[in-house]
Amino acid sequence: MSASAPFPRRLPSVRRSLVLGIAMLLPILPLLAFVQFVELQRRFEEDLKVQAQIVADNASATVVFENRSEALEILKALRSAPAIEQAQLLKPNGQVLANYQRGEGPMGALDDWAGQQTLEVPVRAQRESVGLLRVQASRSGVWMDLLRFVLTASGMVAAGLLLALLATRRLRAEVRAAAKRTAFLAHFDSLTQLPNRESFRQSLEEAAASGQEAAVLVINIDNFKQINETHSHEIGDQLLCEVAQRLSALVRSTDLCARLAGDEFAILLRAPADEGHVRNVAAQVVALLPVPVGEWLPTHVSVGIALLPAHADNASAALRCADVALALAKQTGKDGFQVYSPGLGAAQEARARLEQDLRAALSDQHLRLVYQPLFDASGRMVSVEALARWAHPQRGAVSPAEFIPLAEASGLIVELGLHTLELLARDLEQWRQLGLAPVPVAFNLSSRQCRQPRQRQRLLDTLTRLGLQPEVLEFELTEGTLFEDLEAPDSMVTLLQQHGYTLSIDDFGTGYSSLSYLRRLRCRKLKIDRVFIHGLARSPDARVLVEAIVRVAHALEMQVVAEGVEARADWDCLNALHCDLYQGFGLSRPLEPSALATLLQAQAEGARAQIPPR
Repeated sequence: MSASAPFPRRLPSVRRSLVLGIAMLLPILPLLAFVQFVELQRRFEEDLKVQAQIVADNASATVVFENRSEALEILKALRSAPAIEQAQLLKPNGQVLANYQRGEGPMGALDDWAGQQTLEVPVRAQRESVGLLRVQASRSGVWMDLLRFVLTASGMVAAGLLLALLATRRLRAEVRAAAKRTAFLAHFDSLTQLPNRESFRQSLEEAAASGQEAAVLVINIDNFKQINETHSHEIGDQLLCEVAQRLSALVRSTDLCARLAGDEFAILLRAPADEGHVRNVAAQVVALLPVPVGEWLPTHVSVGIALLPAHADNASAALRCADVALALAKQTGKDGFQVYSPGLGAAQEARARLEQDLRAALSDQHLRLVYQPLFDASGRMVSVEALARWAHPQRGAVSPAEFIPLAEASGLIVELGLHTLELLARDLEQWRQLGLAPVPVAFNLSSRQCRQPRQRQRLLDTLTRLGLQPEVLEFELTEGTLFEDLEAPDSMVTLLQQHGYTLSIDDFGTGYSSLSYLRRLRCRKLKIDRVFIHGLARSPDARVLVEAIVRVAHALEMQVVAEGVEARADWDCLNALHCDLYQGFGLSRPLEPSALATLLQAQAEGARAQIPPR
């Protein structure tokens, strides 16, 4: 792709620059010469007058006594002044007493051309005029000095013009190079040398305007941010360059590869580009593009596809459709591709509206907390788990299974977590005002809430500001959260433990389930996921697994919490396996703050939950 560079063409040529410089200096040189001539002429006249006055002062006695020979000797002293050609001492009556005439030399012709300056100085004795000294001097010296000045000034001007010419030529070369570089950067990516987003958009617009079949593939490198953070930006740049080279090798010469932004690339498949061919190219991208950086870091990609004119008739719409398909490819497990369909667009719009509503809910008091109790084997409530609920003004109750993943994907989980801490502090204060002693509250913490140092510090600052001390608050973290964060130098797990907060491993058995991590973490509680609890009494395999988990947890001095306890038979099984704590709808559903206050009051009066569960 070529690009014009209009700025250098407007620069004057070398010859034009030289002519322009000379034209600007030509009026200045005559002016300087005139000023110099006036100064030289003034100095010439002053010097001539001084010399003549000296001779006149010395010749007064000679004129009075009319001593011709002595007068001539006095006049000969003017030989040291080369400009003086003739001098005469005249008596008062005008007769010549003595006459000095310089012989004509090689400069005689110049003297004639230069002209002469005549000066008459009275010869005085006792302040009375006794004669006259008449001197004639050639102006050739003035003109010679002026000529030297003009030649010197012209030489300096010429040298200045030459230096300016050389500097201008170098500057012009630098400007041309800069303009060429700017034109390149306006259309290409400086790192990968691929066309950039604007260039790709122009080509895509041309393909859409042609009405022929075409396809857009938007390609995103999975987890590229973590690669940059973990292995340095230099490794990330190497990865991007390798991706660019492999993409270029995968497509036909008529197609176009581009880098749209950081870790996002695109391919324009020009006609012929039927859906079968497009899917084949996408499959090759997913299969062949994974790039091992160094010797051990594998990389994978997700691809979103939009077809023209089937899905869009312009560049903006095509890229938007491909982005929607890319988002679905990432949601369905990454390392794959998806083709856009109208249903995807509607789902994406609904998701965007829900995200916008969630942002509003964070400030419109549409979010609240409910609390699900945890009981010991005797039926005493020992703690509760705080659960977020969203009452949408139009849609009604929105399931946490819908808005929690949305918050994590959009980054709103950070603000959501801090907001729910505010709600928790408010509920705790209301219970205290009722004279109730709240039980410890377990709060779910997402790994996305504490990945960055700034996020971790905001969480700790919020806990301090709200007065949420370890005796009233503990944190539940999924296995993924714990294990992703554990190796960090400022691990959130370590920070919370250093501040005295109790940690629980939530949903154990659905993630890594690494015994070595259990030994290293030393969490206070371990919650067995409900998938192992439901139907436990009817499944020998589940019983064996749960028994093993309980034994390991107890060996590590951890309390075991069974989630999802609903059936009596399952409770009997758990009780026989010496499970410590129980949570589930069979014991209590999540309670509103006022209902929990009633339960706290009843427990203070000695009430117990119905154990075993109904």
